[in-house]
Amino acid sequence: MLNIKLQEELDEFIEAGEDEQITELADLVEIVYAILEHKGISIEEFERVRQEKKEKRGGFGDRILLVKVK
Repeated sequence: MLNIKLQEELDEFIEAGEDEQITELADLVEIVYAILEHKGISIEEFERVRQEKKEKRGGFGDRILLVKVK
């Protein structure tokens, strides 16, 4: 059910107007936290994994998207 709710909240974020997107993002984060709790993963562990991945592969802050690798 959490996966279904995650998709539902993502759809709402995509469809939301600019002024509503922050509340929809908050809902997405709440669902992510619920999934982590269900799986027995702490927020700290999640953040550690997220940060490691960002350091290895980069983040989205520079708004650069890799389209293709040859």
